[in-house]
Amino acid sequence: MPEENGQRDSKRYGNGGRKRTSKNRRLKNESPINSSQNMAQSQDKNEPQPLAPPSKISWSIKNPISLIFEVVLIYYMYWITLYFKMLRVFLPKSKKSVKNNVVLITGTGRGLGRELALEFAKLGAKVACVDIDSASNEETAHIINKEVHGAVVKTYTVNVGIRHEVTNLAVKVELDLGPVDILINNAAVIIGHTFLGAKDDTIENIININLLGHFWMIRTFLPSMIKRNSGHIVAISSTASLCGLAKLSAYSATKSGVNGMMDSLREELRNNPNNNVQTTLVEPDLMNTSADYMKYINTRLPVLSVTKVAKATVKGILTNEVEFSVPSTAYYTNTFRKILPVNISDSLKNIFYVRVLLPTHENQDNQSNMRIIHQTQAVK
Repeated sequence: MPEENGQRDSKRYGNGGRKRTSKNRRLKNESPINSSQNMAQSQDKNEPQPLAPPSKISWSIKNPISLIFEVVLIYYMYWITLYFKMLRVFLPKSKKSVKNNVVLITGTGRGLGRELALEFAKLGAKVACVDIDSASNEETAHIINKEVHGAVVKTYTVNVGIRHEVTNLAVKVELDLGPVDILINNAAVIIGHTFLGAKDDTIENIININLLGHFWMIRTFLPSMIKRNSGHIVAISSTASLCGLAKLSAYSATKSGVNGMMDSLREELRNNPNNNVQTTLVEPDLMNTSADYMKYINTRLPVLSVTKVAKATVKGILTNEVEFSVPSTAYYTNTFRKILPVNISDSLKNIFYVRVLLPTHENQDNQSNMRIIHQTQAVK
């Protein structure tokens, strides 16, 4: 009996030993890659992974010799380009035709948008007028039909700050007029406020309309332009993007964002050597778009007429200008001011001042721009 028990124990221990030996053999044969994969799979997928350590590659200037030649080439190109630019003062640049082109303009209910729609209708373009205010937008279409015989104009009630409304707009415009050839993002709201005094919702919706609205419109209409390798995207910014104004922080921030967005978009398009989709960034100075706005603006310099800005904008679009301000000197003076010492720059601002006066809360709530803000918030 003891002998049999001993045999059973030795068998049991022997089998266990073989099992442990085979298990150890499997562990030895298991590669580190498989182990790390198993560990990764066992971790929560939503858990953020740590950043990789800094690269050990030493960063240096690539191809320094060719870089020198490229810089010299740019230097000579500068003087040649300057020569031809001076010739254009006396020899005007040729303008492209927009006859029968589909031109979509946002913010056509009043101001610059209305004037742009009228100018393009006079040039024979088919105009898609987009605005959140249907009544004022219909008034724009009525003015165009009255002044331009045989004009083709359609109106669309859309809030550009709401993505699905923009998506639906693209389908309607293509069915009514055809694919969009020129997209002009003009719609924007301007609300005066102190940096800490504005409500969070007000700042959020200014960004939604003035900046994100550009993204939604471009992302909706650009694919068709790329597919056809033809089109023109225009963004109406402001000189407030070049020189921020007190009590207009949200507005100035969105316009600076539009500038950066358009620069980046142009660089992406430029990666295609055969690209024929054009971009234009327009930075107008203070315009007399409405008496309701002007009573809250105190400025030393004359305010531009909307008609003058519209004509200059259309000219820049027709000549495929990449970026310009209205007046043209505004861009260069603001750029020059930034390289001056801060005290001199501030003194120039004090001399050529633009001051925003804040209305009472009751008067501000009755302004059309605040109604747009409230409407955007309600839909969201």
